[in-house]
Amino acid sequence: MKKIALIALIAGILLAATAYITEANDLPGAVELRTVGFIGYIFIISAAAYFSLYWLYKWNKEAETIQP
Repeated sequence: MKKIALIALIAGILLAATAYITEANDLPGAVELRTVGFIGYIFIISAAAYFSLYWLYKWNKEAETIQP
């Protein structure tokens, strides 16, 4: 699952960056790429949420082993 989240993060960054660069430089197809950029943001947020929950779960497991 970590690999999928990492791939989603990288893909989201690429999609969002492509949409931003296209919009900033006023290139053709900028309007169509807004949707792609929004999907990229969703990928980034989803991957960040997964990794945050993963680390919270891992820290909780470590805290349970420390306490008697």
